[in-house]
Amino acid sequence: MKNTFCALLSLLLVGFLSSCQQHSERDIYTGAYVAHVQLDSTTLIATEVMNGLESPWDISVDPEGWIWVTELEGVVSRVNPESGEVMKLLQLTDINRSRGRGLWTKVLHPDFDEHPYVFLFYSFAEQELGSRIVRYTFTGDTLTERTLILDDLPGGRGHNGSRMMIGPDNKLWMGTGDSHRGDLAQNPATYHGKVLRMNLDGSTPDDNPFPGSRVWSTGHRNIQGITHGNGLIYTSEHGAAAHDEVNLIQKGRNYGWPDVQGFCDSESERQYCRDSLIVEPLVAFEPAVPPAGMEYYDFDAIPEWKNSLLMSTLRVQTLRVLHLDDSGEQIENIQIFFQQHFGRLRDVAVDQQGRVFLLTSNTDWYRESRPDIHDPGLIEQGDRIIMLQFADEQLLARFEDTENKQILEENMIPRYLGDSEILDDMRAGEQLYLAHCASCHLQDGAGMEGIVPPLIGSDWVSGSRRGLIDMMLHGIPEDEKTGAFDWEMPVYRSLENDEIAAILNYIREEFSSETDYFSPDEIEDSRNAGGN
Repeated sequence: MKNTFCALLSLLLVGFLSSCQQHSERDIYTGAYVAHVQLDSTTLIATEVMNGLESPWDISVDPEGWIWVTELEGVVSRVNPESGEVMKLLQLTDINRSRGRGLWTKVLHPDFDEHPYVFLFYSFAEQELGSRIVRYTFTGDTLTERTLILDDLPGGRGHNGSRMMIGPDNKLWMGTGDSHRGDLAQNPATYHGKVLRMNLDGSTPDDNPFPGSRVWSTGHRNIQGITHGNGLIYTSEHGAAAHDEVNLIQKGRNYGWPDVQGFCDSESERQYCRDSLIVEPLVAFEPAVPPAGMEYYDFDAIPEWKNSLLMSTLRVQTLRVLHLDDSGEQIENIQIFFQQHFGRLRDVAVDQQGRVFLLTSNTDWYRESRPDIHDPGLIEQGDRIIMLQFADEQLLARFEDTENKQILEENMIPRYLGDSEILDDMRAGEQLYLAHCASCHLQDGAGMEGIVPPLIGSDWVSGSRRGLIDMMLHGIPEDEKTGAFDWEMPVYRSLENDEIAAILNYIREEFSSETDYFSPDEIEDSRNAGGN
């Protein structure tokens, strides 16, 4: 009997140790101090919940306060912000993972206790450029009962978006990218560059604006965030080199891409906007920020941020607080925090206590194209989840003796790559190239095989001066693109003439044998000739 008891005890210990091993696959640093954050009258404490993440994309919080996080490799994990316990719940096996593809967004059912459903959107391997939505059931320690919701979503080597949410109407909402097919963003018969609305089983609601279609709105470029508040739907999306947008989504309306970028402020755009009833953004950012995940905040825990949109940004590495008016239909002012302090911020989430969680994005593909703006230390420790919480007396006392305290405040003046502060140290052309072009063509001009063409040895770079200027002002005509690359050349009309000239002079000198130089007047002449 004693031997039987010992054997059972041994089995239980083995099972316990195996479980501990499964849930401790990463090096976790729980509750590590990061910084004090001083608002007008509120002090926040920033602590690290988790690090060691690889290319994470999406975070959300369940009713028990656990944080759910996805990684592009197809991993879904759940982490306890109090204890640091990590549960790896799922590794997708049918995923297509590359620079522009993988496991993107997820959403938890709003009544998670009764309906423990998790919806995932990812690129799948059976079809090179296909994406799908699936639903899993959470059992307490794993995800099971896989159910296909939708598998005819577009995919590409970039501009795959995306974000999902379940709205106040109990419908599944999704913002999609145009998959580098801007020509399809206006077409309601496709899912490229759209906001979609569907029932939770994937079927089409009867009250959608286009009969029989999941499309709710058209004319989007690359949606990165979607949230709701004040009974309204908001999105954040990337522009082409500039004109990043935050939009208030309206039923059946057109948001302009690719014919309108940002506001209707050029003559051709104004006419198009009148003819097509274009909805202008609540705000357009120029230079690009670019925006990522976004969450509506309406808690008393941080009163300074109540009734605002919290928006994470990538290249300029900030959290933006977009304060809304009482109607929720206007942005009254914008605050900037953490600029270039935590690195790129991919997503933001809020729990039931009003605590804010930030997800960094320093290990994704961008580190290869822009090593000049990446802190090697941030990359080495992997991406992190950082928690911001109201500092009551007990919490302040806990960190009273912390050495090397950091007091972070609002960044009063935004600092962009390419501003005069940086230009003092680097040639203007090189810095502007790094700010606007290197994310695709890479710092050394080598491009990315099968995705973005190289500038080194390119006929475009060494060829016609007028052709090179027109490429910057108007992009590449569809019939002149090579089939070897799945790419989209942004239009840079929003840059000043001297900025375009500086970029062209840099790439001409750096990536070709030509030494002739461009002048701002030459760029202006080309603008006038092209009617821009």
